[in-house]
Amino acid sequence: MPITVFESKGIPAARRERIQAAVESGGKNVGGPHEAWIAADPFGGGFKVLITGPQGFERTVVCALDDDPAVISERVRETLDE
Repeated sequence: MPITVFESKGIPAARRERIQAAVESGGKNVGGPHEAWIAADPFGGGFKVLITGPQGFERTVVCALDDDPAVISERVRETLDE
């Protein structure tokens, strides 16, 4: 069951679609329903992804706005595997 991105706040429109697609790609093989919220990180200059799931699962992934989509997907996968 794939991860569902519910919202992206503060991300420039030119990058939003690419980032959302990378997060969804990184979470496409999760074993249960998971949700993600993406928000700009004004202090770090990048963005944060809050991922929640069953049984109280909650993790945060931090990336730079100019990270390659493959890097973003890999960080999401690694976080989900923890």
